[in-house]
Amino acid sequence: MKDTKEIKALFHLLDDPDADIFQTVSAELIQYGKNIIPNLENLWETTEDERVQERVLSIIHKLNFQDVVVGFARWFAAEKPSLLDGAILISKFRFPEVDEDTIRKTIKSIYQSCWLELNNYLTPLEQVTIINSIFYSMYKFKGFNQEESKINYYYLHEVIDTRHGNNFSLAILYQTLCEMLDIPVFAIQLPQQYMLAYFDTQHDFFRKNEPVPTIQFYIDPVTGNIYTQNDVDVYLNKYKLVADANTYTPLSNYDIIASNLEALMHKYKQMGEFELEEEILQLIALRTS
Repeated sequence: MKDTKEIKALFHLLDDPDADIFQTVSAELIQYGKNIIPNLENLWETTEDERVQERVLSIIHKLNFQDVVVGFARWFAAEKPSLLDGAILISKFRFPEVDEDTIRKTIKSIYQSCWLELNNYLTPLEQVTIINSIFYSMYKFKGFNQEESKINYYYLHEVIDTRHGNNFSLAILYQTLCEMLDIPVFAIQLPQQYMLAYFDTQHDFFRKNEPVPTIQFYIDPVTGNIYTQNDVDVYLNKYKLVADANTYTPLSNYDIIASNLEALMHKYKQMGEFELEEEILQLIALRTS
């Protein structure tokens, strides 16, 4: 964007010590939208005033966050939003310049590797065994539980780059891959445990008054380990946890992305990043707006 007299005048006011003046200037600059970011970046690079640099970064963050808010508002309003698109939006929350093409190309590469090995004569267990071998061994994705999980394990582009993720991010990758392969694996929320489940058929789970297919087995997205219904029942009994009908129903894409955002929000709260916590709360609230 070309520097106008008004933009230059606003930039000159960024060093004013009065917080109210800064808030007014910030609001005026944000009205220009993301097109003004190159101007702000140039100012950040050329000024030696640390206060101005800090304020410039704050305005750039607000502009990028505003863009993410618009993206999530559209995503939550869509009739059938893409799970992958939702995960990319989460990445853009902290990494606005995330390379979507790299994410999509990597997933397509994993899909092609799986597709070459799969055929119509394989049992569900054989299908998942092949996918696990390719996903966890060939591509070397490694999962960490919530206690060990680092903040970058929530961001899909970081997971693609490092091959390290947590149960949320790896479940999104795994389910996206299975969707491309037309394999009925979906995320479910067991009590205190986020899992994937292989259902006995593809199904539109969100159409009312239709019977839901049954689960054949469960998949831990962190390790790829496969569990039977008996294994799950033993787990529930051991920890005195109660499951209801919703426990064995796939989460919608809205639920999955909201769960990711909630977990990320709690992580930032633990880190003392309260402004980021509040921003994620705003994103979650878009689901009901």
